[in-house]
Amino acid sequence: MYSEDLFIEGFANELRRKREEQSLSFNQLAEKSSVSASFIMRLEKDKRKNASIEVIFKLSNALGIEIGKLVEQSRLE
Repeated sequence: MYSEDLFIEGFANELRRKREEQSLSFNQLAEKSSVSASFIMRLEKDKRKNASIEVIFKLSNALGIEIGKLVEQSRLE
């Protein structure tokens, strides 16, 4: 079984880490991913639960995040 909360929390943490690692501002990532800067900010800060799979893919592709690893990390033991 997988936990959506664990996945979103892990994704939000990885999103912030990768964005900072690449020295991208929220606005720069927004341009690169076609996701609004305000949504990215809220996702990182509040671990928004309503991020669609489309948004997750756009951000993952823009930053090189491996979604498969995050899915495995969200597995409940």
